[in-house]
Amino acid sequence: MKSQHEAEVKEMNHYMSVLSRLNNGIIKNYVHKLLDDGLRHIEYISTMMTTIEGASSSLNLTKQGIIKSIDEEKESRDLLLKCVALADDVETKSLLKSIIVDEEHHIKILEHIEELVSKPG
Repeated sequence: MKSQHEAEVKEMNHYMSVLSRLNNGIIKNYVHKLLDDGLRHIEYISTMMTTIEGASSSLNLTKQGIIKSIDEEKESRDLLLKCVALADDVETKSLLKSIIVDEEHHIKILEHIEELVSKPG
């Protein structure tokens, strides 16, 4: 299982690395599909590995780990804000601002997960 998990992660990294260099919209859509499927496969395999190991997958969601993820998302957002200030063209600024919105959304999601993990039961 662990080998398959690693293979899926390796495939995902490869697809992500080629995605930005693709110009053909149809091929890009196919690669997005491969990424979606790969993510689903990783989730399934992780769940099976957790079941086999006899642990609860929610145990991996520690308050400390989530806070670290929130901090990383905030760092990423802040760095992107600096990049917007340095960008010269409108298209780049617009794309960076879109990513910033995603980062802010990730922060809110993680904050909600932190609340859920912190609640007993």
